[in-house]
Amino acid sequence: MRIFSVFVFVFFAFSTTLPAHAVSKKELEAHIAQLEQRLSTLENRMLTGDPAAERLMQRMDALEASQRSLTGEVERLRYERDNLAEEVKALAGRVAELETLGEDMRRHLRAVDEVAKQKEQLQSYGGTPNGAIYQNGSVLPGPPTIVGSETATDISKLAERGQEKMREGNFSEAQNDFEQYLQFNPDAKDKADVYFWLGEAYYARSGFGKAAENYIASMRAAPKGKYAPEAMVKLAATARALGKKDMACKTLNSFAGQYPKADKSVRAKVKLEKQRSGC
Repeated sequence: MRIFSVFVFVFFAFSTTLPAHAVSKKELEAHIAQLEQRLSTLENRMLTGDPAAERLMQRMDALEASQRSLTGEVERLRYERDNLAEEVKALAGRVAELETLGEDMRRHLRAVDEVAKQKEQLQSYGGTPNGAIYQNGSVLPGPPTIVGSETATDISKLAERGQEKMREGNFSEAQNDFEQYLQFNPDAKDKADVYFWLGEAYYARSGFGKAAENYIASMRAAPKGKYAPEAMVKLAATARALGKKDMACKTLNSFAGQYPKADKSVRAKVKLEKQRSGC
C-alpha cells in the first residue's frame, strides 16, 4: 500500500514537471521510462532502509492522517450546521409568536388608553363617572325612577313618550322616561338617539355636566349616527356653559375632520357656537 501511495505521489509530482509541449508518443514513453526508473530506485532505497525514503513514507502517513482528521472535522461541522438550521427555524417560529403577542398587547393598551381618555373627557366636562355603567361603557346619569307596574309594551314606548314630553316642555319627566328606557333597554338599536335626547333634556334644565355625558354616550354608541354631528356641537356648547371655552373651541375645531359631510344646518350651528365661544 505504501509503495503504491509513493508511486502515485511521485507520478503526480513528476507529471507536473512535464513541459506543455511534451505531447508526442515518443516523449511520453521516454518520461514514463524515467518515472519507472525513479520508482525502481525509490523502492530499492525503501527496501534498504534509506532514511530519506523513510521520511517520505512518514510524510505520506502524516498526510493521510491529516486528511482523515479534516474529513471528520467537515462531518462534524456539517452536523452542527444542520442542528443550527433547526434551531433557527424554531427561533423564527417563536419570534412570530412573540410578535403576535406583542400586537395583541398593543391593541389592548390602545383600548385602555382610549377608555382613559374618554373618562378624562367626561370629568373635564363636569361629568360624574361614579354612576352606573351601561354595557357599552357609557355612564348612566343618576339613578332613574323605577316604572313600577309598567308593562313591557309601556317600557318600549318610554322613548316615544319622552319625546312627547320634550315637545310639551316637560323636560323633567322627559328625562325620567329616557333614563328608564335606557335602563330597561341597554341594547336598544336607537339608544344613541335616546342618549342625545336625554342630553337635550338635561341641557334644557341647565344640567350641563350631565348633558355632556349623554352627548358623549350618544357619539360613542353611534359615531356616524343621525345625531352624532349635532351632539358634538352641543358638547362644545356644554363646555362653554361650564366656562371651558378652550375645550369648546378644541371640540369645534375638530368638527370638520370628524364630520366633513355634515348637514348645512349643523355646520351653521358650528359657526354660531364658535362665535359664542370666541374661537
